[in-house]
Amino acid sequence: MYVDPKKVGDEGIVIYDADLQWRQILTRELHVAGFAHVTQTATAKEALQAIRDSAAGAIITQHDLDLIAFLRTHKASPNRDIVIILVTAELAAADIIAGRDSGVTEIVAKPASVDQVIKHLYEALTHPRRFIDAKSYHGPDRRRHLRDYDKPERRGGGKAAVSDDT
Repeated sequence: MYVDPKKVGDEGIVIYDADLQWRQILTRELHVAGFAHVTQTATAKEALQAIRDSAAGAIITQHDLDLIAFLRTHKASPNRDIVIILVTAELAAADIIAGRDSGVTEIVAKPASVDQVIKHLYEALTHPRRFIDAKSYHGPDRRRHLRDYDKPERRGGGKAAVSDDT
């Protein structure tokens, strides 16, 4: 996959995964693709410190919803708007919904190829979705395609934009 280094070369990326071999392969391929600043971490604590130290714009993480919730909602979060790519084998509907509702930017199913991860990361960095900051949710807008809704709005009048995914 082609990655324009001008768009991502300075972007800090943190990889948080317990699997050392996966971290090393992903790091190498991210460097080859043009990502200059990649940090590997094996624990959530290390990941948070790496985000603080590098002012990272993205994290590629294993299935750790506590870390994701901390990043999105806690006042001590080093970056509430960080791009979060969740690479997970937890594929039950409840797991996917929990990940989505926690504020992940993208979910990539294991077994995942490095190209899949890089594609999702690059897309999230170069075409960011607007963020929603509500009482019960902070994260990227989950609607991918907006279209006009031509029926009466039942939540307060007017027209609304809705997702094609509904």
